[in-house]
Amino acid sequence: MGTLASKMSGSIFNWQEKNVNGGEANQLKEKNIALIQENAQLKEKIRSDQKQFSNDTLKTNYSLTEASIIGKDNFFNTPIFFILGGKDKGLRDGLPVLDGNGVLVGTIQGVQEKISQVALTPNHQSRIGGRIAGSDWDGVVEGNRDLRAVLEMLPLESKINNGDQVVTDNRNPDIPQGIVIGTVAAIKESDDHLFNQALLDLPWESNNLDKVWVILGRK
Repeated sequence: MGTLASKMSGSIFNWQEKNVNGGEANQLKEKNIALIQENAQLKEKIRSDQKQFSNDTLKTNYSLTEASIIGKDNFFNTPIFFILGGKDKGLRDGLPVLDGNGVLVGTIQGVQEKISQVALTPNHQSRIGGRIAGSDWDGVVEGNRDLRAVLEMLPLESKINNGDQVVTDNRNPDIPQGIVIGTVAAIKESDDHLFNQALLDLPWESNNLDKVWVILGRK
């Protein structure tokens, strides 16, 4: 009798373990899958939203000033613009410069009273914090001597694909986050094999630009 009771008790316990605890485990697994899917959808929405970051959007929260390009120079592989406007318009070093679509083309590096110099993103002296849109993977967008821009210092475990969009991050107080810089064209490991690098395609051509917009700061 005792043996039968023990078997019955054990069978009931096993049934409870399988159907109650197992059911809870399945529910947790389903919730976890749902959260992963929701997280992926949210990231994709962020990625899509950031593809349309125009100057009209920026004007809501930031003060912008228009400036005409009065000279261009690629001397020693350091592409720069000269724009009309300097201290007289409140310009200073480090301010971001955009094209008409709200894409970052460079930053101000050198201000006189009525003229400023803009270092373009392919300039090997340019350094801008950037990240893969819709992700937590960030690094530094640097120009190099073949007049290309590269997103450097990405962790080796970062998930990057050709066509991913690269936007500004939040490390520079003068540059709003989420401004489009370019798209990933190729991916490779750094020479020391410590980081990933993403070569960028830039959605603008210097020869086609005759004016730009400078972000002065928040309103």
